[in-house]
Amino acid sequence: MLDFAFSMPTRILFGSGARSLLERELDEQPVAKVLLVYGRESARANGSYDDVTGLLDARGIAYLEHPGCREDPDDAFVGAGAGLALDHGVDFVLAIGGGSVIDAAKAIALLAANRTRDIWAVHAARQGFAAPALPLGVVLTTTGTGTEVNGSFVIRRRADNEKIAFSSLSTRPRFAYCNPDYTITLPPQVLADNYTDILSHLLEQYFSMEDSTGIVDAIILEAIHYLLRNTPALQTWKDSYGFRANTMFASTLSLSYLFSCGKKVPWILHTLTHALAARRPISHGASLRVVMPGWLVWLSGKPAYATRSRQLADKLALSDSSQLGRYFLDHFALMGCDPHPLLSDAEKAQMVTRLSADTDFLARANLDARDLRCILDWTHHAC
Repeated sequence: MLDFAFSMPTRILFGSGARSLLERELDEQPVAKVLLVYGRESARANGSYDDVTGLLDARGIAYLEHPGCREDPDDAFVGAGAGLALDHGVDFVLAIGGGSVIDAAKAIALLAANRTRDIWAVHAARQGFAAPALPLGVVLTTTGTGTEVNGSFVIRRRADNEKIAFSSLSTRPRFAYCNPDYTITLPPQVLADNYTDILSHLLEQYFSMEDSTGIVDAIILEAIHYLLRNTPALQTWKDSYGFRANTMFASTLSLSYLFSCGKKVPWILHTLTHALAARRPISHGASLRVVMPGWLVWLSGKPAYATRSRQLADKLALSDSSQLGRYFLDHFALMGCDPHPLLSDAEKAQMVTRLSADTDFLARANLDARDLRCILDWTHHAC
């Protein structure tokens, strides 16, 4: 186990009856003018928008709105949001939505506090980790993201469609209101993507190369087993508050970095899927389902991951760890998600070329071009 420092300053306000906790949180924040960041329709459909604006109106807190966030927010959207915040003296950013909305809100908070609209200027100066940010909060309306409790976010560069990751201590939300009832209206495809993302976060942190992280590994294995055992319940998502609540909390824990304690996580799977998304219009969850089976098969054949692969196979009652790829493919089918075509040889070659140029990633993950090709060659239909 590696040495580590762990802190999760975000206050979690969890449950369908936790509205009073959100009210108290808003009363305690020194807020004069709020920028609301949300998507296109879901915040109004699930009731979260009306709940939030009602609370702000009741307290006489002024607010501006920056709607229309799409999946994988880009530099133009966050730049425009920062412009609104700067032009109108915003002192608090409040995200109403899922991972993309929260990522956009973090970027806007960082830009506004540094009085710029250009996210790439912050990135080029490598000031993001220590730079200040406006305080922000989250009203979570989905599962699968985990970004509500950390300082990391991803922004898409519109010029070439590349997704760039940021991390900052200052963009960790002050609070996250997590109401499982806001997820009732999630479309089946979004729900499948969310569920896949939770599994991917757990698996990536489980498959580190350090020894002696038994406590963390045991917790992760139980969480993975719970999700896989309950995959069929996705078909009746609206009917079980308990399942919705447990899934939402698993998502929150999965990227609180509790499961990275004592580990050095290379995030191979997510790096591969970001490269795929730059070349194909595909959701994050779908790209994970395309690449994950091959990644699991590759892991099972690498000595550094052999013990953890075997432990996961044992937990899932598989006779051999080489069966993990097929096992997860079968579970993707249970999610009821739409199929996606196989990776073409051209796509594989482009991804290998792109990722082989990232020497920092290759060194961190202990990979070479042959490993990348091996993972990508073992691809099937996503479902």
